[in-house]
Amino acid sequence: MALLVPFVLVAYVALYAVAFSIPPLHSLPNFLGAENAQDAQKPLQNPLDAWIQREESIALDNLLANVAPGGRNVRDAVKGSVIASPSRQHPNYFYQWVRDAAITTSTLVNLYADDPSSQLSANLSDILDDYARLQYRIQHTKNPSGSFDDLSGLGEPKFEADGSPFVGSWGRPQRDGPALRAITLMEYLRAYNASHPYMWTSDGADSWFKPLYDASMPSHSIIKADLEYVSHYWNQTGFDLWEEVDGLHFFTAMVQLRALREGADLALAFNDTGAAEWYSKQATLLKKFLQLFWDARRGHLIETLNSHRGGLDCALLLGSLHGYPSLYADHAPIYSPYSDEVLVSLLALVQDQRTRFPINAAPSSEDDETVLEGVGIGRYPEDVYDGYGTDQRGGNPWFLCTASAAEVLYRTASELTSSSNLTITATGLPFYEALLSSSSLQPEVDETYGPSDTIFHSIIDRLRSIGDEFIEVIKIHTDAKGSLSEQFDRVTGYERGANDLTWSYGAFLQAIRARKGL
Repeated sequence: MALLVPFVLVAYVALYAVAFSIPPLHSLPNFLGAENAQDAQKPLQNPLDAWIQREESIALDNLLANVAPGGRNVRDAVKGSVIASPSRQHPNYFYQWVRDAAITTSTLVNLYADDPSSQLSANLSDILDDYARLQYRIQHTKNPSGSFDDLSGLGEPKFEADGSPFVGSWGRPQRDGPALRAITLMEYLRAYNASHPYMWTSDGADSWFKPLYDASMPSHSIIKADLEYVSHYWNQTGFDLWEEVDGLHFFTAMVQLRALREGADLALAFNDTGAAEWYSKQATLLKKFLQLFWDARRGHLIETLNSHRGGLDCALLLGSLHGYPSLYADHAPIYSPYSDEVLVSLLALVQDQRTRFPINAAPSSEDDETVLEGVGIGRYPEDVYDGYGTDQRGGNPWFLCTASAAEVLYRTASELTSSSNLTITATGLPFYEALLSSSSLQPEVDETYGPSDTIFHSIIDRLRSIGDEFIEVIKIHTDAKGSLSEQFDRVTGYERGANDLTWSYGAFLQAIRARKGL
């Protein structure tokens, strides 16, 4: 299937070096003029801002290095592949996970949408088209989870780098992949349409849109097949995003809800009214189902229903972020990053992790336990995966989880800034008390604050500054080349696990994108 012209890729490194490079300080006097030479010798940014600007370029370059074709780490992978990591042993992550690939590709869609006319976006468009072509092939590939005939095969979690099925023992099915893939391709379809409005009326419209969404049944277009899978399988158990627990999961349900809601909108745009009604009906049921994940007794959300675990999990943050409605959608969010339920869950996770990992420097007194501060965040308290195998001493902080905590705080600050309104509820009070613990300000239940209130501005400032603390943690544990692995050691702080984890780079870029939104 041909979505666009054949892939032609320019050299990534040169392009991103130009797009994101920082001028050396010694060159600035000539640029600014001799009269400003003395001022030009002064630092232009604080150290964190300067590091972020450099790391953005590195992160994008290293992310694209794991994408075929063109990526330097994936020259033997099939075109359109998004490999989890170039690591092929201890551990072997040289696979394409449906979930990880969709999340990473969504980051690229955002970069494309930011400036569709740029040379970067032209290259990203080719990458996105190759990704879509491969997903069509993967969808139709029979695998241990099933086949395309009844759509059961869409629950297969990962494939070999050449596009063939992975046939080894694994936690399957995983039902978040189809939802995330549909979300990513719907975002791309709408972003591409926004920058090419003539496509709807041009002779080539069907050849571009039809492979992505076609109302005909049985569903062979990529997005519709995934939406059909989600709409018929959302209430069945599967493995969580960490591939360890079989059950019903918050992260999975959140991305499924977003996919169905936005899928209903897309179906209407293609005059697929029957499908739109079906997807909307399932979304209504799923929204009601999601309410089961709030545990009032524990005072936070739980990741998996009826699990032996306590429920705290980085997946709660990821679910709120990836389940948040698209800019193209008009749906009231449930458990948004700035919701009380997500914020108190973040607080509970931070309080657990800051004392669990020696690298986080445990508080010296009981009073410090109520403070919210940036620390290394791992997957969940009971984790025993150390990046290579199991270790009963416990797991480690993950870069993607730490970045996601920062993104939640940045997006909360953005929401408060744009809404100019904050009502403190009994549910959210513990979070805001911890947020302001270093000040003399005391938030009160049922009080509404706005731009005329000092506490309102203090909350926004603290959200950003603590978000920066999480980014500072990433900065401290990133190696000298700016590479991001999967984890960093709980004791030594050095990187460990799969090197150059694609998702780590994507999560960092998404957090910084949210920071820029401030």
